[in-house]
Amino acid sequence: MTKDQLQKYFNNLCSKQEISEVEQWLANIQDGSTEDSLLKEFLDEIKVNKDERLVKRAFEKFKTNIQSHKNHKLQKNTIIRRLASFYKLAAAVLLLPLLCSAIYFYLEKNNPKEWVEEYVPYGESKMVYLPDSSRLWLNAGTKLIYPKKFNNSLRQIYVAGEAYAEVKKDKSRPFILTAGEVTVEVLGTKFNVKSYSEDSHIAVSLMEGSVKMNAFYKGENKTKLLKPGEIVRYSKSTGELQKSEFIVSTRKQWYNSKGFYFIDESLNEITKALERYFDVRINIENESLKKERFYSVFINNESLNEILSALNANGQMNIERKANMIYIK
Repeated sequence: MTKDQLQKYFNNLCSKQEISEVEQWLANIQDGSTEDSLLKEFLDEIKVNKDERLVKRAFEKFKTNIQSHKNHKLQKNTIIRRLASFYKLAAAVLLLPLLCSAIYFYLEKNNPKEWVEEYVPYGESKMVYLPDSSRLWLNAGTKLIYPKKFNNSLRQIYVAGEAYAEVKKDKSRPFILTAGEVTVEVLGTKFNVKSYSEDSHIAVSLMEGSVKMNAFYKGENKTKLLKPGEIVRYSKSTGELQKSEFIVSTRKQWYNSKGFYFIDESLNEITKALERYFDVRINIENESLKKERFYSVFINNESLNEILSALNANGQMNIERKANMIYIK
């Protein structure tokens, strides 16, 4: 079995014969074997189709077909239970980009963990204490999944949205935050991650300490080390990593002064952030305006109208508001 064959299988691209071969191979994996190691390695870096319907169909097909293999019944049932737990978790929070890390996590030979899910509605924010007393501030429209208790070797959480983290130092247990195709590895530090599914990029910014950012794109792992005052953006469409700088004392204000810090962001991405925070709908009717980029800071509790007026300082936009809908032309 090769990684290419497994890649095709999890993307639902195999023929009937190939599906049978892969599922027979999966059903006969023994703990600690070479095949077991290969599967773990592959699942940690797999890239899958992000169409939820295709993923669900492939998963259901696997769950049904693998039961037809009569050998190693106990092990197969264990695999199915773990995958079923994973899929319900992923589907429940719409974090399909996390498929690679999530499957790997659920296939570990540890006892199943009890998971906690947090969701912050639009127009709100929330502070969460993790089991190790690390703190996370979750911005509007953010989902967080973490184990009720961290194990003795690793602290791993999953985020979709924006979170500012103050991580307790623990040299014996690295802290890993997974956000889509990006993971952030730290021992103890303060950083921000922004990973909304509707955004074109994932951004990691560092306030204190050091972090390693890993991005997985088409089977390739790209790494960036960050220093305080640096932000790295990962492009979901190209896999490119871009690093820039910011003022730390300003950037970490959003969670306590309810502000915004837009660093070279397009108007399209800015309006999405405003939609989440103010719980409104903003429609940009001019395609060229969507691509306009801004460097803007709002940390004085500015209203939505004040922010839009500042962004329109040169008068290039025609802004109309009707009830809970804003039109930019």
